[in-house]
Amino acid sequence: MSQSEASGERKPLTLAEVKALVFEKWTSNMERLNLDQKRLLTYLSKFTKVEDAAKAREVVDQLVVKFNLQEEHAVMLVNVLPKSVEELKAYLYKDYPLLGESDYKEMLNLLKGLKEEE
Repeated sequence: MSQSEASGERKPLTLAEVKALVFEKWTSNMERLNLDQKRLLTYLSKFTKVEDAAKAREVVDQLVVKFNLQEEHAVMLVNVLPKSVEELKAYLYKDYPLLGESDYKEMLNLLKGLKEEE
């Protein structure tokens, strides 16, 4: 049991991290999976946009440190990978109204870096 599990603390994970945790282990035993596990594998196969879990976490950490985003919001951005500043604003403007145009552009560049490495 990890320290965060012992304390009851929850940590948001990117889809890439979830896929890295379960995909190889579960796909080797498909016949033993329950329906929910099979649905999760299908979802991860269809919607995971970043394959490198470590790189996804690195970008989440950069978004949290550089732009003071909550980790949940940074994970959402990495999972969704918005393609434009307008799309990025739609996700963040309500909670971060003071972010500037240059902040959005820098975030978008970080997120585009993930997509290019796929």
